[in-house]
Amino acid sequence: EPTNLDAILSKATSVLQDFKTQEAIPTLWSLAVFNCEDADAAVPLFSKITKDQKLSTETLLQLHQVSLWYSKEHKKDSLLSPELREESLLAFISNENRPSNLRNDVLKTFKSLENLGFVVVGEELQDDQTGYIIDIVIGMKNSSKEMAVEIDGPSHFINRLPNGATILKRRQLVSLTNKTLLSIPYWEWNEL
Repeated sequence: EPTNLDAILSKATSVLQDFKTQEAIPTLWSLAVFNCEDADAAVPLFSKITKDQKLSTETLLQLHQVSLWYSKEHKKDSLLSPELREESLLAFISNENRPSNLRNDVLKTFKSLENLGFVVVGEELQDDQTGYIIDIVIGMKNSSKEMAVEIDGPSHFINRLPNGATILKRRQLVSLTNKTLLSIPYWEWNEL
């Protein structure tokens, strides 16, 4: 029985000749968010992406996450030109990410737990493999294991459900960095 995702993909491919790059990328991004199992079904959409079109920053950010989904999560050869992969990665890593008061509160709390063996390994660290910024990385004294901690404020949710970018970040950090991930939603922290 076809799923809604199959229906979206079927409709998108049936009108593909009418798609512009600015329409193909959000469609691909939706497939990545829902982790479409048949990644090869997205190939026709990739064909609409050309490097000679000027892409918005938002579109480049989505394109980088799509590229991670297709080539890293599904272990496929990238269908983007090296120039477009580089441009989307640079847009992704330069996307401004300022520490919030919430993140600072969580960081201060973890630092106060050093006497219990917690160690703050780093803050606002960029993962080399994905380009994602990890809010806090913690570990335990005398252990090489590390845990990524993501503090998710209101912009990460729609009605307390993670939005697409947050779903992708969580899944890709876990699957591509081999780190355990602790996500702290703002309302849970505020209840403490």
